[in-house]
Amino acid sequence: RRHTRYISVTGVQTCALPISVHAKAGLFCNDCHGGNPTDPSVAMDKEEGFLGKPEPDEAVLICVGCHSDPARMRAGNLPFDQYQKYKSSVHGTKLLKGKDYEAPGCQNCHGSHKILRVSDPKSPANRSNIVKTCGGCHSNSDIMKKRNLPFNQYELYKKSVHGKPYFEKGDMGVPTCIDCHGNHEIKKPDTLAVRLVCAKCHIDQDEYFKKSGHWAAAKRTGKPVCENCHSNHDINPPSPAMFSGTGALDCGGCHDTESMQMETAAEIAGLLKEAAGSLEAAKGRFETLSEWSGSGFETSRLILKVEKAEKSLKKMGFMQHSLNVDILKKEAVKVGGLSDEVSADVKRMLAEIETRKLGLAAAWIIFILLSALVWRRASYLKRD
Repeated sequence: RRHTRYISVTGVQTCALPISVHAKAGLFCNDCHGGNPTDPSVAMDKEEGFLGKPEPDEAVLICVGCHSDPARMRAGNLPFDQYQKYKSSVHGTKLLKGKDYEAPGCQNCHGSHKILRVSDPKSPANRSNIVKTCGGCHSNSDIMKKRNLPFNQYELYKKSVHGKPYFEKGDMGVPTCIDCHGNHEIKKPDTLAVRLVCAKCHIDQDEYFKKSGHWAAAKRTGKPVCENCHSNHDINPPSPAMFSGTGALDCGGCHDTESMQMETAAEIAGLLKEAAGSLEAAKGRFETLSEWSGSGFETSRLILKVEKAEKSLKKMGFMQHSLNVDILKKEAVKVGGLSDEVSADVKRMLAEIETRKLGLAAAWIIFILLSALVWRRASYLKRD
């Protein structure tokens, strides 16, 4: 009632506040803006502590008043260390120390009056909206150009292996901005720890990578790491062609074409292509067999072999990060062996189908001949 009366007296349009988490928690306008909501005549007097519209850095400190209070936050089962993280982040440093009022504060990501729980799909900080929220600034050429920063990350992400399922299928399991950069504690991506953030999801690839010569070099010089081969925002599906290519993300982009490293790369590419080719051939033959759905053959064993070969080929995708040709050869042999078994079994089954077809054709011929003989004999008997 106090909140409603304050709005009606001042004529301020803050209709979004009553549906916010703050209103539900019992907070009112004066809890952030100060002033005296019980007396309309002095409600917005500075003598009553009225702050008016705070500057962006002041707004952060107002939020901190509650969100750094352990007692208040524990009551709502919320963290209370956001400010400690934010003030040392790239955003917090620019806003609080540099007084850069275009740097995002709490309200830029969470809203001001209409603050909703992050779990609410309508919240700009919700996982389903966070990419667009970050893109609101990071796609703004005016803001980014002033800081000599790129402004195409949003468009690049939309076309990536992460962005496509996020936007096209609503897959909330793929990485978004906050999974790689963090939220309150965003740092510049210039440390080895930050640049290896991919390992949070790609655990197997990371284990093999740390057995490679690339990892030894990365510890010394900071590269190569994931983004040097896969890029960052515009990550596309990898292919064996990267091992023989000369583009910026390919092996040839760093190594001389006549080097020992490129020889190794060519060998790895060959193993991957050969394994994938043999598996595709086996699957193609199996699909041909599947067209004969009434053949009567038991194919569950073949399906199991195909699945095992697919799993081994996927494992080769992890193993390639080790740059170890020997372990790749062993796995390639498994893929090739299983694929050859499937191809041989399918070939045998198809041959048996052909034999059945010939037998059936022969049976029909015999049946027709016998039918003709019976008909002729019956005709003679009628004449007699």
